[in-house]
Amino acid sequence: MKTAYMSSERILRLRWWSIALTFLVVALSVIGIPRLRFVNDYRLFFSDKNPQFAAFEAFQDIYGKQDSILIALAPGDGEVFTRETLTIVEKLTEKAWQTPYSSRVDSLTNFHHTYAEGDDLIVSPLVEDAHQLTHADIERVREIAFNEPLLLNRLVSPDGHVTAINITVNPPEDSGPEEAEAVAFARQMVTDMQADHPHMAAYMSGQTMLDIAFLEAAVRDSLTLMPIMFGLIALTLLIFLRSFWGMLGTLAVVWLSVIVTAGVSGFIGIPQSTVTVIVPIIILTLGVADSIHILITFFHELQGGSGKREAIAEALRINMQPVFLTSITTVIGFLSLNFSESPPFRDMGNMVAIGVTVAYFLSVFFLPALMAVLPIHTHSRPAQETQLMDRLYRLVRRHRNRFLVGVSLLILFLGYSIGNIEFNDLFTEYFKKSVQFRSDNDFICENLTGVMALHYSVSSGEANGIYKPGYLNQLNAFAEWFSTQDDVVHVDTIGDILKRINRTLHAEDEQFYRIPKERKLAAQYMLLYELSLPYGLDLNNLIDVDRSSTRFSVILDNIKSKDIIALDAAAKAWVEAYAPELQVDEAVGPSIMFSHISERNLVSMIDGMVIALLLISGVILVSLRSIRLGIISLIPNIVPSVMAYGLWGLLVGELGMSGTFIMVIVLGIIVDNTVHFLSKYLRAKREIHSKTTDAVAYAFRTVGVALTITAVILIGGFSVMSLSSFQPSIVIGQLTAIALSFALFVTFFLLPPMLFLFDGKE
Repeated sequence: MKTAYMSSERILRLRWWSIALTFLVVALSVIGIPRLRFVNDYRLFFSDKNPQFAAFEAFQDIYGKQDSILIALAPGDGEVFTRETLTIVEKLTEKAWQTPYSSRVDSLTNFHHTYAEGDDLIVSPLVEDAHQLTHADIERVREIAFNEPLLLNRLVSPDGHVTAINITVNPPEDSGPEEAEAVAFARQMVTDMQADHPHMAAYMSGQTMLDIAFLEAAVRDSLTLMPIMFGLIALTLLIFLRSFWGMLGTLAVVWLSVIVTAGVSGFIGIPQSTVTVIVPIIILTLGVADSIHILITFFHELQGGSGKREAIAEALRINMQPVFLTSITTVIGFLSLNFSESPPFRDMGNMVAIGVTVAYFLSVFFLPALMAVLPIHTHSRPAQETQLMDRLYRLVRRHRNRFLVGVSLLILFLGYSIGNIEFNDLFTEYFKKSVQFRSDNDFICENLTGVMALHYSVSSGEANGIYKPGYLNQLNAFAEWFSTQDDVVHVDTIGDILKRINRTLHAEDEQFYRIPKERKLAAQYMLLYELSLPYGLDLNNLIDVDRSSTRFSVILDNIKSKDIIALDAAAKAWVEAYAPELQVDEAVGPSIMFSHISERNLVSMIDGMVIALLLISGVILVSLRSIRLGIISLIPNIVPSVMAYGLWGLLVGELGMSGTFIMVIVLGIIVDNTVHFLSKYLRAKREIHSKTTDAVAYAFRTVGVALTITAVILIGGFSVMSLSSFQPSIVIGQLTAIALSFALFVTFFLLPPMLFLFDGKE
C-alpha cells in the first residue's frame, strides 16, 4: 500500500511531464497510421497452414482464379429471349471484356455453340448481331439454351426470365485497389445500360463483389458505429460522473488509446479487415472501465473533504492493483484469440490487447495528472446511489440461500440449453439484407443460380488420360449423382462438351449424346473443338496442361456449412465405391473453406479458453493471496459465458465462426467484476478488519456503483455493434452484451451468497 501511495505522489509531482510524455507518444504513434493497410480479400480469413486454403491455392495454380463478377439481368417483361434483351446482353458482353483485370467473359450470347458442315466442326457464338435476329432465330436460340447443361441454371434461368454475364477477374495478389477498379467499371457499365434501358433490372454478385462488400461494410461501420459509440459513452459518463471534466478526461484516455493502437498496428503491419474495424469500438468500450473506477473513488474522496492531491493519491492507492489485474486479465483473454484458425480474429485480439494496455497506462499515469491540473469541482453524489447499493446488499443477505439455489438452477438450465446450438456458417449471409450485395445475391440465388460452389480437380492418373472412355464415363456418372442431390443447382464438367460434340458430328442425333467410345476419337473431337475456340474462351480453366486432370464444379444453393461438409463426404464415398478411375482431389472453394474453418475454430478456441482460464485464475490466485477466494472466483468468471450461450441456444439456436470467439473475449472482460468486488471485500477484511457480512456490504457500497456504470457502458458499447452491416460483428456484439449482463447479475446475486457460505468463518 505504501508503494502505491509513493507511486501516486510521484505521478502528481511529475504531472506536467506525464501529460507531455503522453502527447509525445501519441504524436509518434500517429506516424504509423498512414501505414495501415485494409485487405478486403476473403482469403484473409485463412492462414497459409490451413489445409483447405492450401488445396485451393494449388487448384488455382492449375486452372486459374475463379473469382468473378456476375451480372444478372432481369427484363421488365420477364422474357430473356427477345431481340431487345439479346441485343443488350450482346453489347454488355462485348463491353465487359474491357473490365480491368478481366481474363474471360461468358454469357448466353458468346456461348460457343457447335454445329457441323459436312465433316467440319464449326464453333461460333450462340448469338451474333442480335438486333437482326428473326423470330425463328430467337426460337432456335431458346431451344438450344434450354437444352444445354452448360447454360441452364448457370447463365439462363429454366423459365427464361433471367440471364447473366460472368466476368472472370484475375487481379494481382493482395490487390484491393485493383479489385475496386474492376467493380467500379462493372457498376458503371450496368448504370449506363440501365440509363438507356430503365426496364432492365440488374443484380451483381460473385467472389470479387463479395470482397468489395467486405470493404464497403467496414467503411460503413466506421462512419456510423464510431460516432454512435462515442456519443453513448460521453452521455453515460456525464450522467453517472456528473462532471464535465471527468467525462472529458475519460474520453481523452479512450480516444488516445484508439489512436496509439492504430499507429502501433500500422508500424507492425497488422492488416485491417471487416473484423478489425470493430476494434476501435471495443477499445472505446473497455478503456472506460479503468478510468471510471479511479474517478468514482476520486470524487468520493473529494466529497469526504480530502484535497485534490490527496483524493487522487487515495484513488490510485485503492485502485492500482485491481485496475492492473483487470487490464492484464482482459489482455490475456484477447491474446487467446491467437489460437484462432482465422488470421483476422487473431489480429483483432492483438489490437485490442494493445489498446487495453495503452488504456491502462493512460488511466494510471495520464488521467490522474490531467485531473490534477483541471479545474475540478466537488459534486455531491446523490444519496440514492448509496442507498440503492445498501438495499441491494440487504436483499442479497436476507435471501442468500434462495439466490444461491435459484441462480444455480438457472445456470444449470441455461447450461443444458447450450446443446440447442448448431455451429453453422453461411458466408453469403454475412451481410444484412439491407446491404446491396446481400439483396442482389439473394435474388440471383432465388431466380438464376447459386454463388456457392465446390470445385474438384479430377485426375486420370496419366498424361492425356482425360480422354479414356472409362474416365469420362465415370466423370459423367459422378455429375449425374451430384445432380440428384438436394441443394445442387448446376454441375459443370468437360463431359458435357464432349457429348455435345459427339452429337453434333452425328447429325444432331440424340442417341449420340454420350461419351465417345474410343479414346482416340475423344482426343480428336477435343482438338477440333479447341482449335475453333476464340481467344479468351479456351479450355485452360477446365483442363490441365498435360491433359491428365479436369476441373469439376458443382454450383450450390444457399447451403449451411455442416451440409456442405456432409455433401462433400458423400461425394468422396460415392467416388470410392463407384468410380475407381477417378482420383478426386480435396474439394476447394470459399464455401468449403469457410465450412471447415468454423469447425476447426471451435476446437482451437476451446484450447484457447482453457489456457486463458488457467492463466487468469493463476493471476487472481496470486494477487488475492487466498486459495479459497481464488477458487470461489472461478465460478462467477465462467458461468456468465455458459449462461449467454445457453440463452442463445434457446432464442437463436445457431452460431457461425464468430460465435466461437466469444468465450475467450468474454472471459477476459467479466473477470473485471470479480476482481474489483473481491479486492474491495479483501480490503475491508484486511485493512478495516471487517467480518464477512460487513466486508460484503463495504464492497457493494464502494464498488457497486462503478461496476454498474462500467456494465452499462460495456453492454451499450457491444450492443451498438448490432447496428453493423456485417453479421459476424453483430453476433460478437449481441452475445458479448448478453454475457456481460449475466456477469453483473452473477457478481451481485451469486458471488456474495458464495462468500457468505464458503468464506463466512471470521
